[in-house]
Order: sequence, then C-alpha cells, then structure tokens
Amino acid sequence: MSSVNGEHGSSSSLSSILSNDSEKNSVNDYIRNEGSKQEKNKRIGSLFFKDQNNNQKLRRVASAPNTKALNDANLGNSQYQFYGNSNENNNVKLSVPVRPVSEIKRSGTFKRTYSSNSIKIKRVEVGPSSFQKIKLLGKGDVGKVYLVKEKKTGKLYAMKVLSKKEMIKRNKIKRALAEQEILATSNHPFIVTLYHSFQSADYLYLCMEYCMGGEFFRALQTRPGKCLPEDDAKFYAAEVIAALEYLHLMGFIYRDLKPENILLHQSGHIMLSDFDLSKQSHPANMPGIVKNSSGNSPPTIDTKSCIAHLRTNSFVGTEEYIAPEVIKGCGHTSAVDWWTLGILIYEMLYGFTPFKGQNRNATFSNILKNEVCFPETAGAQTVSSLCKGLIRKLLCKDENRRLGSKAGASDVKAHPFFKSTQWALLRHTTPPIVPQQSFGTDAVNFRNIQESVSLDMEGEKVVINASGDNNPFEEFNSVTLHHDGDDDI
Repeated sequence: MSSVNGEHGSSSSLSSILSNDSEKNSVNDYIRNEGSKQEKNKRIGSLFFKDQNNNQKLRRVASAPNTKALNDANLGNSQYQFYGNSNENNNVKLSVPVRPVSEIKRSGTFKRTYSSNSIKIKRVEVGPSSFQKIKLLGKGDVGKVYLVKEKKTGKLYAMKVLSKKEMIKRNKIKRALAEQEILATSNHPFIVTLYHSFQSADYLYLCMEYCMGGEFFRALQTRPGKCLPEDDAKFYAAEVIAALEYLHLMGFIYRDLKPENILLHQSGHIMLSDFDLSKQSHPANMPGIVKNSSGNSPPTIDTKSCIAHLRTNSFVGTEEYIAPEVIKGCGHTSAVDWWTLGILIYEMLYGFTPFKGQNRNATFSNILKNEVCFPETAGAQTVSSLCKGLIRKLLCKDENRRLGSKAGASDVKAHPFFKSTQWALLRHTTPPIVPQQSFGTDAVNFRNIQESVSLDMEGEKVVINASGDNNPFEEFNSVTLHHDGDDDI
C-alpha cells in the first residue's frame, strides 16, 4: 500500500544539554520538583522544562492513570469531579493529575518495567562503529533499517539509518525529529523501544529494539486466505487499542496505522513502529475522567482530552487507510486513528481493505461515498454482528459521530465486542501467532532484501555537538536510554 505524505508539523526534540551527573537526568527529576516548583517552571517543548535554577530536565513519562484510586469511597470529598452519564452538570469537563499504575514486570523473558520512573537518559554511549552490521531488514525513501549486533555486549538491535541528504531533499527533517521524540518518551509494551540515538556527518541513527517476529503484514500474508479468525483479530485489535490509548495519553496522534507498521515481538505480541507521520499536541492536556453509567464500574479515562485542541491539515497516511476528513482537507483530529483501526480489523478478517479501488482516485471516491460492505460469498468467513457493528462505528464518515471521538480509547474498549477482553492481562496472554523461532541473526521472519549500495558504519564518526548556524539537525540529540529490567533479560 502506498503512502500519501504532506508536510509534517513542527516538533520539539530531546535536549542536548545533559548534566554531568547522569543520574540527575532520570525521569523522576520532574516528579520530585513538580509540586513545589510548578509555578516557577518554564516548559521547553514537550520533553524538557526549566526549573528555578534555569536547568533543563526531562519531563515525566506518564503511565496510564490509576482510575481505581479515583473511585475510592472518599471521592465525593476530594478535589476530583466527573463528567459523563451523571445527573449533575454534564457539560463540565475537569481533568485530573496523572497517577502512575503500579510497576508490573513481565514473567519469563519479559522483565521490562513500564512505569513513570523506569527510564534514565544519559549522554550517548555508542557510535556507528560500536555495531556490526548483519542484515538489511527494510528500506524506504530516506533510509534503511539494519539488523546489527553491539560488539561490546553481543546484543541485537534494529538500527534505523536516515540519510541527511535525502531528508533535506525530500523535506523530511521534522519527521525524523518527531520520531525521535516519540520513541524517546514512550514507555509501553506494545511500542518499540529506543535505546540509542546519535548522528554522524551524513546520517541519523535510531538504535531500537529488534522485533524478531518480523512484520505483522508478512505474518498475515502467510495465513490461510491472508486473514485471521475473529477471536484472533480481536486480540490484535485490543493490543493496538492499548498502544493508541497510550500515544493519545502522551499527546500524540499516530496517523499511519497499517499492518506494515506493526512488528511482532519474538513472543508474538505486537509492537507499533514508524512514527515519522505522527503529530503532537503542544502541550498535551491532562486526561479527563468519565463516570460510568453503572454504579458498580470504576470511572474510565478520557484520552481524547489530551489532544482535544489538536487539529492538523497535513495530507498524510496510507492510501487505503486514509480517513474521509483527511481527503476533504478540512483538518483532522485523533479520530483518524480510530478510522484506521476499523480498516485494520476489516483487513485482518477478510484479507483486503474495504474501500480499495482500481486507482488512487477510485479508492478516495469509495472512502468518501461508499458505506462499508461485508463479503457474503461462500469463501468468506462468518463474522459476528457485534464485530460488524464495531467496524461500522469505527468507519463512520462523520468524525464527530465516530466511535472514539468522545472519550477516545475508553469508548472503543467499552464496545460489547470487547466485553470478554481482559485488558490488564493482554501482555501475559499467549498471542494467536507465535513467530517461527529465530536464533536472532538469521532473521528468518524477515524478507531477503538486496542492498545496492552498502553503508560503511565503521567509517562513520559520531557527532556529539551538532549545533551551528543553519544546521537543520541541531535538535536531533545523541543520547542513550536505560530501561529498568533490560539487564535481567
């Protein structure tokens, strides 16, 4: 599927000013200072703020808010108020401070900690020559992705190498900065992890987690009929929803959901990747709380409020996944992510997308004019009415009536189709597709791609201070991120 890419919006980046005492750059610096110095802090973009001593510090990386804590018996006497299905003022929408959930460690080989203070950022500890290039995993118009091995530790990574020359030529510099920011601030089991970012005179480098399971798209192509049973599609849709919920909570719209941008961990769980088309709200708002209509259920989180004021006119996305409002050019919001989720579920079930035409114009016309239809031929699998109902609500052409347009992921998760889904246990559940076991370096779950011009990483020298007049890559910073639990794997 071809991508349609317009101009990308601006993005802030990681700070290049790091304290000599690297431990002072941990995520919880912000947490310790937030209460007493909040009025004195001056925010710098979305990642860093200045404290009263004019020092830059990394902002807090938030986990999902703890809604259970907000449902305590003494809630009525607290500072929090709700909106939603209530006899009180339904028009008042008050946000609440983000509270991190308890740290949860994966069992077995998955011991990463996903909490608000589990990332420490330091000056970059590696360079291009620190890695041995093993195999080309993928390539695009401005760069390539290699399987590499760190010489010192023997650990395998996926190294995304972007050509500065091509990015300047194609006006894609801001996209690289946006991707680095999202990867550096995200801390979620279904989003690919960034470990190092650095640059040389000619290239930008993003050293990421190596997902041995390969592309989800390729896994789908190997299934009978290139599709999945309904329960399997539900599982992967749930993991995608969890990832989108987190991105929206952090103030990002993904905008390019498709099977090619979903990777499979060696365990079979999904990992979202490729964030160069993503857009951020500056600054991200606090999440709101929606009181459940049934008194027995805890309140839910409104992630839509985190990006409620973000509307962008960029014409970006992948042809068959583009939402109607993007084609119309009237601006779009986070609702585009729920449209693409509907297309993804449909493709997982039937092996093709619902609005594909003979050419781009025909596809766009179908998206704007046609309602979603479900195959009823003898070879098509039977899909439940609940699933069809979910897809119809996600593929509503009116973005204001689309499922997810009111309170974000909470709306989608509350649909009856996901009634049996145990959201808190997703990453502890065995996925429907367990990738072929790999020794790592064989990359058996990736296509064999020929490389016409090979990159000599040994000859590239890392550039630490890239500042200077008219340097478009000054904000791309050379940093190393340490994640709690990785050393236990």
